Amino acid sequence: MRYTISHILGVLVGIPVAIMTWIVGVVALDVTFLLDLTIGVLGFIASYLPIQKLTSRKYLNEIGLSRKDYRYIRSQLNQTHQKLRGILKSYVNIRSIKDFKQIHDIYQISRSIYTSVKQRPAMFFIVEGFFYSHLDNALNLVESYTRLAKMPRKTKIDKQKLEQTRITLDEVKRTLLADLRRLNEDDYQRLDVEIELNRLRQQQHKDNK
Repeated sequence: MRYTISHILGVLVGIPVAIMTWIVGVVALDVTFLLDLTIGVLGFIASYLPIQKLTSRKYLNEIGLSRKDYRYIRSQLNQTHQKLRGILKSYVNIRSIKDFKQIHDIYQISRSIYTSVKQRPAMFFIVEGFFYSHLDNALNLVESYTRLAKMPRKTKIDKQKLEQTRITLDEVKRTLLADLRRLNEDDYQRLDVEIELNRLRQQQHKDNK
């Protein structure tokens, strides 16, 4: 969000500068309209780029990422958003409460990972496997399972394969949960520290009475 704000700030500064530059071109320089327009565009670029670079660099320094890494992570997040929508679309093919709960759990866990990394982009490197393979595996299995499960006249072998897919989906869910735990591990450790500090303060307060 703050990276996006850097673009907005650049535009807010760039537009007035572009207008002023265009006016100067029209009034003072008395050149053609096309040249006036070109001067205005150059004025916008000359003011937009420094503002955007300066404000975005401050944000990137705070989160410890290079501009290249941040753009790459954003592209991965955009792809992930589309994959999550793919899982969501599979809901229309679900035919049982048990299947709904299983697939909904997979979606919710994946959505939590996506949201956490979107809020803290540097966390991407902790769960790279989620973005490179785990979510893809989940999406492919969910799409195939929900599509085949609604088909009529399934043979005994078909039913066995679907049951094996359910088991595999449970394994996928456990993998996604492990990714989510890795993301939250530092937060839980900090929570343990805060709890211990609070316990020590309470004990000190009792001792001083």
